Amino acid sequence: MDLRDDPTIPLQIDGFAKKHFATHKKGLLRRKVPVEKMLQWSKESLKLPLLALDKNAHRDALKIFKIIQRIMGDRPRVRGSTAVEDIQWVLERGLQQPELRDEIYVQLCKQVTANPSRQGWELLSVVCVTFPSSKNFEDYLKCFIQQHFNEPDSIDVMATHCYKKLLRIINTGPKGKAPTFGEIEHAKAAAFNPTVFGESLDVIMEMQAKDFPGLPIPRILAFLAEGILDLNGQQSEGIFRVPGDADFVTNLKLRIEKDNYDLAGITDPNVPASLLKFWLRDLADPLIPGDFYRECISTSEDAASALAIIDRLPTVNRQVAEYIIGFLQVFARPECSQRTKMTIDNLAMVFAPNFLRCPTSSLTQIFENTRHEQAFVKTLILHMKCSPIGKQSTT
Repeated sequence: MDLRDDPTIPLQIDGFAKKHFATHKKGLLRRKVPVEKMLQWSKESLKLPLLALDKNAHRDALKIFKIIQRIMGDRPRVRGSTAVEDIQWVLERGLQQPELRDEIYVQLCKQVTANPSRQGWELLSVVCVTFPSSKNFEDYLKCFIQQHFNEPDSIDVMATHCYKKLLRIINTGPKGKAPTFGEIEHAKAAAFNPTVFGESLDVIMEMQAKDFPGLPIPRILAFLAEGILDLNGQQSEGIFRVPGDADFVTNLKLRIEKDNYDLAGITDPNVPASLLKFWLRDLADPLIPGDFYRECISTSEDAASALAIIDRLPTVNRQVAEYIIGFLQVFARPECSQRTKMTIDNLAMVFAPNFLRCPTSSLTQIFENTRHEQAFVKTLILHMKCSPIGKQSTT
């Protein structure tokens, strides 16, 4: 929805500002600073947070603004510090202190307003993949970003990218930990360097169409699945259940984001297995579109109905689902599950959240639907006739 066309948004924003923005005064007569003036790029320090925060949060809020200025080049850098370290510190504050998230966002809104530099938008790009704003601030933030969709000097590209990532993080919630230095650097440049993570299957297929026109599934899917098999994942106890080393998983993700599809130095099949699950879970839209969710739940143990649903999926979704089920059938073979201790039930339990996403936020409903989601995936593993998994042309 384009909030710029909603005539009630200015009133909502004005109401938000009156309710949540702190009162700033300036000059000998201590005149009140208008909100529109307060929210403009400045090289001056803040005397108060921009939002009405608890006094215990004031010190951190003011420090965050100074560091944002330092990141953007508006304040001298402390010897020995780096911009990426500063960015990580700001992200950690937002993750550890949720009450500061809106303040961080509004400080960035201020510092990109009437500012010719792109650095603020780069920082906003990183924040938008790390944690969301509060519900109260969502419409304000969405409208602010949309107002820059037609800006020159590539700001439009960055604003559109930030908006997409903001919508995504609103749905998924904050990350469990701050991004690594490598992830931060990638996120800063992501608006101009599309990634195969967090996008829709259609977008991913468009990205690879020129170099891999004959590949019917995303290159990353074939690469990771074949990597698991090449590393003897079918003999690894707890495969798909045991997580891979976090540093190795992050490193492999960064390699792929740089178009380096290479498992050099990786010997543990749990590393590509963990990244495969992450890639599926991180798709912008679920593998089985939400329109099919209720039908999947209600016919979860009916083989004919479950297979008919797969046949009706969009072409790329169907091809990906068939490939993954065929891949899981390799691990469902008795001689394989005896070694991995991963039964069909175990496989279905692990992969169900990567196939289906419950559309409700009700924990009771999510818990109730879980067994049906698992039953649906189990039914597919047991009854779908899939082609043998073979090497795809991914290099």
